[in-house]
Formats: sequence, C-alpha cells, structure tokens
Amino acid sequence: MMVPPTTSQQMGAAYAPMPFAIISFLSSSYVVYHLLFQERQKLKRLYHRLVLAMNLALLPLAFVNAWTTLPAPEGTPNVVGAMGTVSTCTAQGILRMTLSFAVATYYASLILQAFMGIRNNFKEQNYRWIERYIHFVAYCIPCIYAIIFAATDNFNPSGSGCWYAKAPWGCETDPDVACQRGRDIKYFAFVVWFTNIFLYVIFPTSVVFAMGCWMKKTRKESASSGSGMTIMREKARKEMTHKVYLQLSIYLISTWSTCTLAVINAMYQAATGDFMYNLLILASCICTTGICFHGGLFHHSKDGGAIKRGICGQQCFPFTWTSVWTYSG
Repeated sequence: MMVPPTTSQQMGAAYAPMPFAIISFLSSSYVVYHLLFQERQKLKRLYHRLVLAMNLALLPLAFVNAWTTLPAPEGTPNVVGAMGTVSTCTAQGILRMTLSFAVATYYASLILQAFMGIRNNFKEQNYRWIERYIHFVAYCIPCIYAIIFAATDNFNPSGSGCWYAKAPWGCETDPDVACQRGRDIKYFAFVVWFTNIFLYVIFPTSVVFAMGCWMKKTRKESASSGSGMTIMREKARKEMTHKVYLQLSIYLISTWSTCTLAVINAMYQAATGDFMYNLLILASCICTTGICFHGGLFHHSKDGGAIKRGICGQQCFPFTWTSVWTYSG
C-alpha cells in the first residue's frame, strides 16, 4: 500500500521547483535575445542555430514547469495548489513531454555536431545536412508520444505537475485504490522512457567514448608521419579537438548530475511501487534548474577564434554562476 505524502511534502512538490523554473526561464531568455538581437551573425554557424533551437524549446518548458501543480484538477487528493481541470492537466502534460524531448534531442545534437565537426576537420558544409533531421526528430516524435498518452488518458497529476501517470496517483501499485483514469500502456511507456534515457545518457556517452577512441587512434597514426608545416597544422587541430572533447566530457558529467536523482527515484518506484517523496522533490528542483546548464551553454566570441571564454548558465543550484573555456562549435 502506497503511503501518501505529508502536507509538507505536498507543499514542497508544489512550490519548491517554482523559483528554479523562473531562473531557467531567465537564462534561456538571455541566450535567445543575445542570438537574435545582439549577435545574429553567429547564426551562420550550425552550432549556434542548434543552441538557439534548444533555448526556444527551453523557454516554454521552463514556463510550464513553473506552474507545477496548478493545472492539476481542483480537489485532487494529496496535491497542494491544484486549481485546474482534466483538460489543463492534459495540456501541461502534452507540453512538458513534447518540449522536454525536444530539449533532449537538441542536447544530443550538440554532441553529434561536435563529433561530425571533428571527423570532417571542422568543415561545416560537409555535415550541415544533419540539421533538418534534427529538427524533425526534436518535435515530430515527441508529438506522437504525447498524442498517444493524451488519447489514453495517461496525463495526470504526478509529483510536481502533470505527467505520465494513472489517477489517482499510485493507484496501479495499490490494490486498495481503483484507477479512475489512464489505460494500461506500460510497454509503450517503457519505449518512451528508453527514448529519454537514450537521448540523455546512451547516445551522448557512446559518441564521447567513440570520439576518445578515434582521437587515440589518429594520434598513434600521425605520431611518426609528416614534417614542417603539416606537423604544425596537425598539432593545432589535435589541440582544438582535445579541447572540444574535454568540453563535451564536462558537459556530459554535468548533465548526469542533474538527472541521476530522477533516475534513482524512477527505479525505486518501479522496484517497490512506492515513492520517496523527499527525493522526488529534490530531483524535480535539480532537473528544473539543470535546464539552465543547457540553456546557458552559449559562447561569446570577439575574435572568432576556436577557443574562447564563455558564460555557462546555472548548473544545479541558484547563485552559482560559472565560466568555462569552451569551443565555438
């Protein structure tokens, strides 16, 4: 039998993520404004167009996350702040799912374009074709997912907002509570869950690992070949490649740090049928603020060089701005 959350835990789920979502919204707003109105010429580069696309998805996602439990149907048991209807809850679920998958896709695409850049000696014209497919995958596939969940009544109050869940929340694991909304689509839900894990964990990790192996191989092959200017150019290219690889590795680790608690909570729920409410609240806050890391990954360049100092937005906690040395893409 599922133990319901305490009043304090209900209030934490409803109100704790709000300020983090607002910070994320402001971070993404800055990047969008900077690219569209201050340094529009940067949009000639594929990297910056992907950064812009990511932040255009982050803006409404942060806005929707800031509403937390407000769209949930009024009178929902164990949900503080519920003032909406079934329709508003479904709308929030559709937007959250579509936009969160779009952000995950653009995140993975940044890793992909860096890898393609290294393999093509940073000649963007050789791999620019991937852009149209990235935009297609970013929105078309999650829209299909969201429509299926909405059609089967599976967007319901869950944690800090409406997401995939049956109603009342936890009824599928509690034999004493009958589910009133949500048809059984657990196998399809597993596909959606695996897609998210693939975009955030499996694909980026595989690309970074493959990039490291490829760099090691090319380093051995060119160690005893070439001379003069060729060696100098190859050395400069390797230094640039190494910095890109280091940046992506840091980016990957930082992303893991924002989603680890959410994955642990999901695994615990799947294994026991119960919820760790305090962990759920903390995971919601960290994941919401983790948006700032993705949205703040924007680079200022005055000389157009390959390496420059950039400003990275909030990573996990407010008031912890960090600056990193990054590659222009």
